[in-house]
Amino acid sequence: MKNTPAALLLSLLAATLAGCGPSKSAVGPDQAALRPLAVRALPAAERDFERRLTVQGTLEAKNFANVAARMEGNLDQVWVDEGDPVKAGETRLFQIDPVGRSNALSIAEQALAVSRASLAVAQANAGRCEAEARKNALDFERYGRLHDQGKISVNEFEKSQVLDLQARAGLAVAAAQVDLAGRQVKQAEAALGIARKNLADSLVLAPLSGVVSLRNAEPGEQMAVGRVVLRIDDLDTVEAAAFLPALYHPDVSPGQTRFRLSVNGREAGTNTVHYRSPTINPVLRTFEIKGVVDASSGLAVPGAMADLTLIFETRRHLGVPSSALLVRAGKTIVFVAQGGKARQVEVAAGWQNEGWTEILAGLEPGMRVVTEGQTQLRDGAPLEIL
Repeated sequence: MKNTPAALLLSLLAATLAGCGPSKSAVGPDQAALRPLAVRALPAAERDFERRLTVQGTLEAKNFANVAARMEGNLDQVWVDEGDPVKAGETRLFQIDPVGRSNALSIAEQALAVSRASLAVAQANAGRCEAEARKNALDFERYGRLHDQGKISVNEFEKSQVLDLQARAGLAVAAAQVDLAGRQVKQAEAALGIARKNLADSLVLAPLSGVVSLRNAEPGEQMAVGRVVLRIDDLDTVEAAAFLPALYHPDVSPGQTRFRLSVNGREAGTNTVHYRSPTINPVLRTFEIKGVVDASSGLAVPGAMADLTLIFETRRHLGVPSSALLVRAGKTIVFVAQGGKARQVEVAAGWQNEGWTEILAGLEPGMRVVTEGQTQLRDGAPLEIL
């Protein structure tokens, strides 16, 4: 049967109306906007926040000694090695040319004995000269009286006078010899003291208790005064040292400012700054701080690198995860879940610690702040809290 024009027109109209009709699965834009967005939320709660600074520093022994040679000569013995414990004033470390110093001491002792003997001879001679001078003085007086009485000749009187003058001169020479011999004795005593000290200095004892951390010479080497042979570190007292930017100089108070120590990512306790450099390096614009740390844990080893977190101020405020904060239209905002909808709230942010941000204004305790999915939200959007 052939289609008539009227039937064809009706067929086309029916197809057109069927194609323009709404689909069962189609959803309008208003309906899509009303679909709740799945998010996560946490209540705003109070927590402690800190104004702080983390810097890298170095651990070092607070007490140490670079033990150097105190004289020239051949290094005869070294009795300790790296890692050996030593005790102050007792442990022998090394010795330089003891034979030469011992011989020098013997020579000095003999020289002192000779000078003392020379003094004794000079004193005995001076005694004889003094006796002779007294005798000649008495004779001169007696001859003078006899000469005045006319009982002796002028020649005999003058002879007694000459003898008196000679005796006085001899006594003066003897006194000078005694003085010289006495000075020689003092000089020999001083030389003996130096020889004894040199021999004592040739043997070096530990100046402090600790552990030998460096050995810089071997027996047989020629030593010069001041050459470091050993280093000793007192491992019982370890301190952390670091350099801070100049702008933090007013914030550090020795004896008050505290810092947390971390060594290789492991917490090593909280300590106090005991030293702050009184000046700032004009080139680097930094200053040094130091603080004694607890070495009992075994983490604080001199020479190791460490992180120092200095705490300048602590306060308690509301806090939210830092990821909850957004910046829109130049304002810092968060979304709060209220009545199944998102409410945009402008906040004043403060310090940030460990992924949390201090909220100074804008929120009340207990408000549920969206922490996941907030980037897709707008004010008033429906929410589904997971």
